[in-house]
Amino acid sequence: MAILGSALVFGLTTLCLLAGLTCLISALLVPSVEGSEKQFEKRLEYFMFAAVGLVSFAVMLYIG
Repeated sequence: MAILGSALVFGLTTLCLLAGLTCLISALLVPSVEGSEKQFEKRLEYFMFAAVGLVSFAVMLYIG
């Protein structure tokens, strides 16, 4: 049972890291076709998702 818990923490930690980095890269590569206001909104949204993902990653590292 301890191995299952450890594997679950590792899986969630990896998932949080990948989600945070993916959203961070997406925020940097937002296309400017839609206009500056839409681009700002998308970039802000992706940065918020990236922040949540990376903070979750830090919390999971602390727990694990």
